[in-house]
Amino acid sequence: MEPVSDPRRTDLYVGARTWMVQFDVHPAPDDYLGHEYVELCLRGWPTAVGAPLHLGVQWALLAWLLDDEFDREARGASPEVVDRLVVALLDAVAGDAQPGAGDHPLVRALADLVERTREMMPGFWWGRYRRQFAAWVQAANEKLTDYVRPGRTPTLREYELLRPADGGMLLAAMWCELAEQCVTPEWNTPLVQELLRSFSACGCLANDLAAGPEDAFTAVAALVRSAGLPVRDAEERVRELLRAQELGFWWAHAVLVADEANPQHEAAGLILDTSRFAGTLDRFRAALSEWTATSSRYAPAAPAIVQRVDRARAGGLVIAREPADTGPPSDSGPRSPTT
Repeated sequence: MEPVSDPRRTDLYVGARTWMVQFDVHPAPDDYLGHEYVELCLRGWPTAVGAPLHLGVQWALLAWLLDDEFDREARGASPEVVDRLVVALLDAVAGDAQPGAGDHPLVRALADLVERTREMMPGFWWGRYRRQFAAWVQAANEKLTDYVRPGRTPTLREYELLRPADGGMLLAAMWCELAEQCVTPEWNTPLVQELLRSFSACGCLANDLAAGPEDAFTAVAALVRSAGLPVRDAEERVRELLRAQELGFWWAHAVLVADEANPQHEAAGLILDTSRFAGTLDRFRAALSEWTATSSRYAPAAPAIVQRVDRARAGGLVIAREPADTGPPSDSGPRSPTT
């Protein structure tokens, strides 16, 4: 990504690093933060400040750290060890157990975030976040068991069934609500669900294009298996799908932003406003696309295409494709899904 000149950066970086060290979630926190997670969040949440911003970043870091755990560390662990981790994570997010010093560092870090976030956000938001987090953990375990550990490529149908939960993009949408303190009261309405579906697909497909050949759980690999396409043809098909999903996102976004019947309300310091929520998702989606194409989490960086939407052109949407700068080699090991 382009260098971030933001007065919030130093405080946010220090807070993220301190949290990582406190719970010992990574042996080299500065190296891990060098993949520019903080910079991504600063770009995606330009008006977020204070505790909500710090919590949003730390939830994002936890998701990437857990993603790495399931994709790499747990691959060689026994099923019993992984099952214990999954149960501990589910108990922690449900608030059913308070982890101790001997528990997995990521479980203890999760319990800390649960406690601080529940105090800040309304019950209806926390209820859907908790359910989605549990679904994500279970999907990650399913992918590990059925695909990652045996090295099996999914069929296209298997990919489509598991990827939305495994991709974690609905969690990212709720990090946007948390960080920017803008919550949609219409999460389950058809139009917001369509916006979320496209948002999720955009993140997952962009990430799949960044994945290396060793990652068998991608849309590219599923197309190669199910449709018998050469890899290059499958990649181009996925790029076409990504462009279509971006257009779908923009149609839903445009309707929600233009909806004058969408009033803004204040509730316990939160702004309940679907139009603002849609705008926040748009900014985070654009930041995530740029980050995925350039972050050193991916080695080499994603195929050098950054999707850019020109909204100034009257009469329609124009998708422009331009080369992206490639990032330095990654020290993070195999590529992981979106979060």
